[in-house]
Amino acid sequence: MHWQSRVVRKLFILLALILAAAASQALSAAADFQLGLEAYQRGDYATALQVWTPYADRGDGNAEYNLGLMYAHGQGVPKDITKAIEWYRKAADQGVGAAQYNLGVIYAKGEGVPVDREESAKWFRKAAEHGMGRAMNNLGRVYTDGPEASHNDSEALKWYRDAADKGVASAAFDLGLMYDLGHGVAQSFDEALKWYQKAADAGYAPAYTNIGILYYNAQGVKRDLVQSYIWLSRAQKMGDPRAAELIDIPGSRLKPGQLKKAQAELAQWQPPAAQPSPAADPTLLFAPPPTTPAPKTIQQ
Repeated sequence: MHWQSRVVRKLFILLALILAAAASQALSAAADFQLGLEAYQRGDYATALQVWTPYADRGDGNAEYNLGLMYAHGQGVPKDITKAIEWYRKAADQGVGAAQYNLGVIYAKGEGVPVDREESAKWFRKAAEHGMGRAMNNLGRVYTDGPEASHNDSEALKWYRDAADKGVASAAFDLGLMYDLGHGVAQSFDEALKWYQKAADAGYAPAYTNIGILYYNAQGVKRDLVQSYIWLSRAQKMGDPRAAELIDIPGSRLKPGQLKKAQAELAQWQPPAAQPSPAADPTLLFAPPPTTPAPKTIQQ
């Protein structure tokens, strides 16, 4: 039995050495990635490319995504959307959510490929499974933007709601718009106001305009010209161009005392702080600009 115990002991030692080597290799890889990230963040793309390329060539999904990003932006390499797509696809096939999201945007916008709604929806759906609120939001837009025949209000409603629950302000606005117009749901100004308010609390300018419209039209709230003027003024300060076109409608109907009251409230108002985006948040890359909904009008 003595020799057997010696064999077992040697096997344990060998296993310990293998595990130690694997741990050391993992630490080394993590250190390399960190060096690449630090180089990338200071604009030293050549070093980042040199660090990440060997890992990408060996099939590391995160490194593949990083190379896709660099080719997409022309960082350290000539800008080449075809190569970016190749690297993104390799990373996406390994389950890298950011790569899946970027592929969804590329197919939605037709960057280097024909616009393909089904392909875009496929990749947004995969990214949404990672909990990406922006992917959920964009998936909703796949089902509401574009030709009427391609719309699917029930799917859009589901994904907008999921994205809004993740804190995506534009999704809360789009959800409010669906209730406001009765698209895919029974029209409900109360629900519209609730979701517009969520979007406004996060600083989404179009929501301010639509709340001002609801106050003017007495939709979901009592008609209040002062509040209509206040919300449209806020929207104008937040940069929504529709507000500048509409603000004179309630403003011209205010009595001097009402105007003074509105101006006093506006003087005390502070816009909500912009929600900072993490510097390394990959879901913000290639994000399409927010779609501007068809202008809603104040009922005269």
